[in-house]
Amino acid sequence: MLTVKKLLKSSLIAGSIGLLLFSLSGCGKKVENTGQNAAKPVTKQVVEAFGVVKSSEVKTINLDIPAVVTKVNVAEGQTVNRGETLISLDTENYQNQIRSKQLELSNLQLELADIERNYEAKRDGLDNSSDPNIKKYINERKHAEELYASAVKELTAREELYKAGVFSLEELNHFRDTANEKKKAVDDAVYSEESRRKEIQNELADLITSRDEKNSKAVSLEFDIQTMQKKLSKSYLKDNDIIADADNGVVGEIGCAQGDIISADQEKKILTILNKDSLYVEADVAEEFIKDVKIGAEVAINPQADKSRTYKGKVVTIAEKAVQKDNETIIPVRIAIGKKDSFLLPEFNVDVTISAENKKQDQK
Repeated sequence: MLTVKKLLKSSLIAGSIGLLLFSLSGCGKKVENTGQNAAKPVTKQVVEAFGVVKSSEVKTINLDIPAVVTKVNVAEGQTVNRGETLISLDTENYQNQIRSKQLELSNLQLELADIERNYEAKRDGLDNSSDPNIKKYINERKHAEELYASAVKELTAREELYKAGVFSLEELNHFRDTANEKKKAVDDAVYSEESRRKEIQNELADLITSRDEKNSKAVSLEFDIQTMQKKLSKSYLKDNDIIADADNGVVGEIGCAQGDIISADQEKKILTILNKDSLYVEADVAEEFIKDVKIGAEVAINPQADKSRTYKGKVVTIAEKAVQKDNETIIPVRIAIGKKDSFLLPEFNVDVTISAENKKQDQK
């Protein structure tokens, strides 16, 4: 019986990253030496490294509205389910701001409607001469034109009589003055009508300016209201509570305490929620061993909290950039976890054993 056994193992100084290279061949059948080369044993290589369980879905809940934290209902590390109340708030001040803007917008809309009615009435009065003053001046002009026509007719007759010597020049001039007065009355009525029309045109221009200014303000108010309401329509806000919007979450860092006053001037981090259904392992592989790690490689994961447990995984990404960590140069490697259970939690430390690519066979 021929047995060959070779074991190579390298470990990092800090003990956090290691490479284990080993080759094993089981007991083979007895082979006669016929002068031919014996079959070479298969070499199996692995890379050992240290890793941390993380969640790919970490939701940071920020608040950018004025509020007061009335109660913190959870603790860091607590498991929470969808709809569970995390933080209770008092947002009455913010709600009042929205209501105030809504009332202002409602008043503006009433004013705009009144401006529109006034504009249409004046426009109609101008176009159809239905404005009371325009109608008055039109009637005055018509009456003055009639009187003027009568005065001109009488003046013409008087001029004939003057030519015949019946009237003196002084009497004729008197009739001419009367006719001129009637003509002036016509001109005054025409001028009054034109002035009123110009006055209405100026009023219409003022109404348009006012309408445009109020429309612009109304649009701005509508935008403000929508923006403010949108801040209240987030998936993690319900009434005056911040709730969990993940089915299987765990509370991360809490950034507020009961009694905290939150200002709208600066967005405040309230807490983070980690999704336990999207866990993965981030392992640190020493740079001298990264050449042996490939995408899709199988991985054995052993949590330090219970090393008797083993989870299967696969390498899904290898970082394109090395980093310095604990005075060592490492390359972060992401490992997808296969079948998970409730024991494995975010931030657990784990040991990983990565099946490395077997490039060479051991020599006999």
